Amino acid sequence: MKRKSIFTLSLLLVTLAFTSCEKSVYDADKQPQKEKTVADLVVPSGFDWKMTKNAQCEITAQSASDVSVYSDKECTENAMLATLQTNDGTLTIPLSLPANSKEAYLQYETVNGKKMVLAAAADKDNVVHFTLPQDSKPSPETRAESTTRGRGSICYPNSGWGTVMFEDQFPSLGDYDFNDFVLGYRVQIPFKSDGHKSVIDEAIQLGIELRAMGGSFSYTPCLRLKNLRAKDVDEIEVYQRFNTSVEEVNWFAGPDGEVIMDFSNLVSATSKPSGSTFFNTDKEYLVTELPQLNIAIYLDDDDVDVNSADFESIDFYLAKANHGTEIHLGGYKPVYDTYPSDNSDLGTDYYYNNKGLIWGLSVPAPIAHVIEKGNFLDAYKDFAAWVMSGGQDKVNWYNGEKNNELLIKTQ
Repeated sequence: MKRKSIFTLSLLLVTLAFTSCEKSVYDADKQPQKEKTVADLVVPSGFDWKMTKNAQCEITAQSASDVSVYSDKECTENAMLATLQTNDGTLTIPLSLPANSKEAYLQYETVNGKKMVLAAAADKDNVVHFTLPQDSKPSPETRAESTTRGRGSICYPNSGWGTVMFEDQFPSLGDYDFNDFVLGYRVQIPFKSDGHKSVIDEAIQLGIELRAMGGSFSYTPCLRLKNLRAKDVDEIEVYQRFNTSVEEVNWFAGPDGEVIMDFSNLVSATSKPSGSTFFNTDKEYLVTELPQLNIAIYLDDDDVDVNSADFESIDFYLAKANHGTEIHLGGYKPVYDTYPSDNSDLGTDYYYNNKGLIWGLSVPAPIAHVIEKGNFLDAYKDFAAWVMSGGQDKVNWYNGEKNNELLIKTQ
């Protein structure tokens, strides 16, 4: 009887032990899944994250006519890249085309008042050639030189606003909500041409809007005009401002003589809402009247080639004080020699990590930014497909499926 009781007890203990072991077995399917973020994306080798590309536009005409150049065949307002008066000859200007674009479109009016559109494919050198038909309507004569001198205005990224967004934990990866600094921008470059060369006409016009500051580090947004020499600039003036006390822009010559603008005074003059940790990253503390500056960059020289201000020479970046750490869009060299050369997590080109990830993103549209700690992939459902396809699929991901609960729209 005693031996039977001991046997029964032993069996019970083995059963309990087996049950305990069974409950502790790891089941991967039952574990909580880590939320996928931008940092988890598999980036194809060589993908540069750029949504636009530089191009040259050549327009040959036999007289002065008013025309406009677009990035879409419908010639919608927000796709306008340049508006100009042709000359008797060939006029050449820089354009910023969508990265996957194969064509540009020129709209003109005939002598009968009908609007017509020409399409032209970019060649291997990204040059788009248009020849204006003879039935194009002549421009009203405003001056004696109007038939020999073309003139007009180039818009970057188009006739609307663009957006640049940054993560500020470089060289470490951040949370990838891309709201540590969010800026809106637009650039207008008036030009004139004598048929041989197109030059900037008097002043470049720049619009800057501070949309969000969700970072924890002391960075300042800056702008470098890589190919514009400071010696060719007479003055940089704030000619219009909204929702800010800032009346001037800090600017200086960079180490290569280029123009650099520092917007530290715009940041210091901008206060976050009472009770909020950051500026315009929380839907409970929305800012509807955003600080905006309209700036004129007056040139001292009337012979500055318009190509010195092509789109890819416009370099928005973040910088710490006293030539400290900089964060640029992928592929841009830092202004000062602050790039860590001994970090094995970085890639071979500037501001890409060894997996091809970035810290800055430029979008040629006024897109909504993600709330603090929001998941960018959940906010913009097509973004992952765009990245993992190397920019071939979902090229307009920002116009695709969105989760508006995670987004703050400012325009």
